[in-house]
Amino acid sequence: MENINIEKILLRASAYRASDIHICEWSDTIIRVDGELQHIDPTILTKEDIEKIFIELIENNPQKLELFKGTRDIDFAYVSKGDGTSYRVNGYSKMGKIGIAMRRIERNPKSMNELGLPEGLDKVLMAKQGIFLITGPTGSGKSTSMVSIIERINQTREEHIITIEDPIEFIFTNRRSLFSQREVGRDTKSFVAAIRAAMREDPDIVMVWEMRDYETVEAAMNLAETGHLVFSTLHTSWSVQTISRIVQFFPADIQEQTRVRLADSLIGVLSQRLIPRVDVDWRVGIHELMYTTPGIKNLIKTWDLKQINNNIMLWSKEGMLTMRKSADTLAAQGVIQESDYLGYFINEDDE
Repeated sequence: MENINIEKILLRASAYRASDIHICEWSDTIIRVDGELQHIDPTILTKEDIEKIFIELIENNPQKLELFKGTRDIDFAYVSKGDGTSYRVNGYSKMGKIGIAMRRIERNPKSMNELGLPEGLDKVLMAKQGIFLITGPTGSGKSTSMVSIIERINQTREEHIITIEDPIEFIFTNRRSLFSQREVGRDTKSFVAAIRAAMREDPDIVMVWEMRDYETVEAAMNLAETGHLVFSTLHTSWSVQTISRIVQFFPADIQEQTRVRLADSLIGVLSQRLIPRVDVDWRVGIHELMYTTPGIKNLIKTWDLKQINNNIMLWSKEGMLTMRKSADTLAAQGVIQESDYLGYFINEDDE
């Protein structure tokens, strides 16, 4: 590859409709398309190539370079000079070599209907306080779904929405709502600092890009308990696992108290995965949607989480949905095939 530069790589990856791009020293360029990894150029990138690409991505910013040298990890946003596409970038070190992972960010938010989000989400669109979580593994479309939900609120409600992101990926346009978007590292020191400051910034809704640790969860719960609506994401696969993970963030001596607080502040959980479609060359989401009914609140407080899945099935007429039911419905419609999702439910009885 002659005159290697990041824009040439992005242009080629864009032609493949790549969702992710992986660039590493002494490796060829690899992209992810519809969930599958593909090699797009046999050229092995040298140390000099990677360093040049990295400098281009950080736009020769000395502060970002020093941060990476100190921590060996860095997150930031990059906008292609060619077509204006935004990317979330993570620079990291592996075996002493620089690695770069880039995630393409869609320019325009997809509607909830386009994403096939559950109809039961109408309830969260009307909520005024509490915490609603969107969960799933990396690459499951959590961010896309959260942006879509926030944009629907933007179109239908008059609210002051504060977003706390690292980095900012999608720029919202004020429609019926007012947005204050804050980027960690540029506009605020940390997620926790921004969440605490939000209490003084007259928000109605706060979008926290990710629940990363005890301090972030604690601050978000405080917001919900004081009458605010909080949206966030978590890297968990199911509602039960999500509830367990949140409680485990806290020290053991206050976990019982945390269960009560969580039961009272949690509105619900939307969990999702992306499955290849059989009718078009794309992927579609399968979803689990849980709302904290009085019964589920009690199960969280008494820590009888195994009964939650049964409650989700019992309340299906009220909009709740199991992921297995979501997947089976799409398979029956000929949208996906059973063999592509059965592996996710091998241990479902243990969840």
